[in-house]
Amino acid sequence: MKVSELLHQLSANGASVTLRGAEGGIDPQLLRACFDSRLVQPGDLFCGLGGYRTDGRRYLSQAFERGAAAFLLQGEEHYGSVPHLCLPESCSPVEVATLAGQIAHTLAGRPSGSLWVGAVTGTNGKSTVVHLLEHAMSECGVATACGGTLGLRFQDQEQAICNTTPPADVLHQWLKGVVKSHGEAVVLEASSIGLEQGRMSGVEVDCAAWTNLSHDHLDMHHTMEAYAKAKAALFLDLGPSAIALLPSNENLQKICADSKAQKIIWSCQDSAADLRGSCNFDASGMRLEIDGVFGKGLIQSPLIGQHNAENLLVAFGMMRAKGISADAACHALQSCAAAPGRLQRVAPEFQGRLFVDYAHSPEALEHVLKALREAFPQSRVGVVFGAGGDRDCEKRGPMGLAAGNNADWCVVTSDNPRCEDPAQIAAAVAKGVQATTCPNILELDRRRAIRLAVERLLPGDVLLLAGKGHETYQEINDVRHSFDDRVELREAVACLA
Repeated sequence: MKVSELLHQLSANGASVTLRGAEGGIDPQLLRACFDSRLVQPGDLFCGLGGYRTDGRRYLSQAFERGAAAFLLQGEEHYGSVPHLCLPESCSPVEVATLAGQIAHTLAGRPSGSLWVGAVTGTNGKSTVVHLLEHAMSECGVATACGGTLGLRFQDQEQAICNTTPPADVLHQWLKGVVKSHGEAVVLEASSIGLEQGRMSGVEVDCAAWTNLSHDHLDMHHTMEAYAKAKAALFLDLGPSAIALLPSNENLQKICADSKAQKIIWSCQDSAADLRGSCNFDASGMRLEIDGVFGKGLIQSPLIGQHNAENLLVAFGMMRAKGISADAACHALQSCAAAPGRLQRVAPEFQGRLFVDYAHSPEALEHVLKALREAFPQSRVGVVFGAGGDRDCEKRGPMGLAAGNNADWCVVTSDNPRCEDPAQIAAAVAKGVQATTCPNILELDRRRAIRLAVERLLPGDVLLLAGKGHETYQEINDVRHSFDDRVELREAVACLA
């Protein structure tokens, strides 16, 4: 698409864009949109966006030197002899990012329009639902790609990403590749920050699901109301042919009331919900009975915990929204194992039951500990956990409280301290634990904390190592050091042999 064609399309859609620097009839062909000047290739439209840490307009010279054919930016900045598509200075960063995402979609050939797209948002459960959907839909013969915390994946091709929801330029180019490789569907995690920053802009979503909402990311959103509003944007952008799966929560339903999509309320507790689940648990997993607008079904799954029953119910609803039969959906879902780092069992030969989970919010920690308590009612349950640095500090005490109220003993340690003092983070977490009667110790060295916990386990005891899940690093002072909780647990067990 040439610059002139893009300008005409933007103007026709009501965007206030001014063309500068196209003297002498310069009208290059644009190959794709790129938001990172370091990744610009000849023929790209470099979008100089305002960022969380920096401003893309500072890197026009680098993008020009790498062969950018044109720029999209806000205000009066100018560099080089290429066309500039300029937005008014009065535009907000979100408005600029949203438009850039739509342009990225257009230049990529509108790939999401050729796919069935499912999107999942919520404080907890996003990765698990996406993992379940990718596996189960593929089992049903639907070539399915997935994207989120665990990376971008289709068939045997994987691409690591730094954010749960990648920038729109990366996302649309990846979707283009999925279409080219004959993909039929894609399921995506939609984080609140990603939605607020326009990273899903341009993606044509067919079905969106909301898992839950609890305390997290208030360092970014400041209030729970703002946090919920950021997630609600996913549903408010849906068209009338889309399906919205919303939890049985009046507040969340209220902020999504203006969504044009068909709304389906799901619940494992509310008998009046449109999509209902009822489950029983034991050490082997769960039996989930399903009823409602999508028909009846039964899933016998090795997954444990009420939160996983809800994840399975949401995944079932999204598969039915895709048109997969109830029987086929249930059969495929019950063969799914846990997602990496989500209540993942480690060293099953050991005398104690060892689990790793990504839980890093108060509610997630509570749910996982309750799941283990319900699955192993005769066992003592211990937990090793901490809290991340440079993130929502208000959740640290509540995380300690959640652990203290739901475990028999705990070890408070370091998570990813990033650029904060690990001792101060741990002290805030420990304060929450100490408000309960739960026995606890503080050991900042995470490796040492894991080994101390494993050493005190008796036959049949349960240990949860929480917070980092699938991560293979520990981030300290902007450096990521190799560290995998699953590896560390196995090594701790080996040391006792």
